Amino acid sequence: MALSPRIHPSHYPEISEPVSPSERSTATGYSFHPNYQPLKAYTTPGYASPARPPPTEIGRPPFKPSKPRRNCRNCCKRCVITTCSLLLILIFILGLAALIIWIIFKPKIPQYNVQDVHINKLNVTSRYDTASRSLQATDPTYVDTDILFTLYASNPNEKIKIDYKKVNIKTTYQGSNVGQAAIPGWYQEVQNTTTVRSDILATKAPLTVTQGAALLVSIQANDIPLDARIDTKVAIKIGAWKTPAVWIHVSCNFHVAPPSAPGGAKLLSKSCKWKWRG
Repeated sequence: MALSPRIHPSHYPEISEPVSPSERSTATGYSFHPNYQPLKAYTTPGYASPARPPPTEIGRPPFKPSKPRRNCRNCCKRCVITTCSLLLILIFILGLAALIIWIIFKPKIPQYNVQDVHINKLNVTSRYDTASRSLQATDPTYVDTDILFTLYASNPNEKIKIDYKKVNIKTTYQGSNVGQAAIPGWYQEVQNTTTVRSDILATKAPLTVTQGAALLVSIQANDIPLDARIDTKVAIKIGAWKTPAVWIHVSCNFHVAPPSAPGGAKLLSKSCKWKWRG
């Protein structure tokens, strides 16, 4: 007995002709992309080939266009232009404010100087040399000083007041300290000139033998060169507004006659200059 060929049932329904996505979705229960077209299924005698397996239920993901890249060069240009514009605006505002203050208050530069230097005492440790018949500085050499300084500060402004902090004074001879003092601060009103006096004292201030010998020669010549450094902090007050304090430095060179001079102790010459810093 001849056996008839066995035909195995297909798991998927046979499709002999291309169908639309909507029809195939209805037949299979799955969703398909609108552009999906299945291939035509063929069968042979005695064998049923399965149709193309269906896609997953999720289907093809939707197309997402990529975001365009930002141009870094354009971003840098924008940052530079914005920064420069802000700086120009800030400079313009500050300049306008300074101009308004100048017009309203008409500020003038204060003046600082050393008015007088008077030596009350200046003793150098020395010994008498019989060979040279002159005074010689001892080794080590010390000096005792009592120097009166007279300072003045002038405020020519009509609407600006000045607040002075503590004033430090240091006197030197050829770089060696021969006296220092501190003056308490004070408050200066408008259009005012203030005079301040202070004694610069030193006891056994050390000097080198060379400096001691040079100082003895200067005393005998009635012309003693001295240097002074004056440091203070100053703040300006305009109405209720007060600026931060800034440093004022005054450097002076003097030539002073000692008390043993024929005309007595007095200031022979002076040269001062001052500067400020924040």
